Amino acid sequence: MHDHRRVNFERLASEYAEEQERLKDQKRRRRKGLVRRMSVFGVLMFAMFIFTVFTLFSQHSTIQDQQQKQGELETNLANLEQEENELKEEIELLQDYDYIAELARRDYFLTKPGETLFQLPRSSSD
Repeated sequence: MHDHRRVNFERLASEYAEEQERLKDQKRRRRKGLVRRMSVFGVLMFAMFIFTVFTLFSQHSTIQDQQQKQGELETNLANLEQEENELKEEIELLQDYDYIAELARRDYFLTKPGETLFQLPRSSSD
């Protein structure tokens, strides 16, 4: 009978050892799977981070270019508005007959009846 107990005891011990070994293997596999999942997740997060940084940099440079173009266009607009105002003033002046007469005398050397035209040499500073 003593042998019989011993056999049962060894068999129980080996079943327990097998169960523990199986649990260890299962934990090892779970940990290995966890490490794999975390590695893949880390790589994906890093890729998303790089993509986000690249996108932000690209958008920042695009915004800078657009702001520079906007500044140039605003300057151009201000120049055109000034030119428009000058042309409007010129239109108003061209409605005045005295101004038209002055332009005709100066630019086209026209005279009134009985006037004599004397042309003076222009200075080099004009």
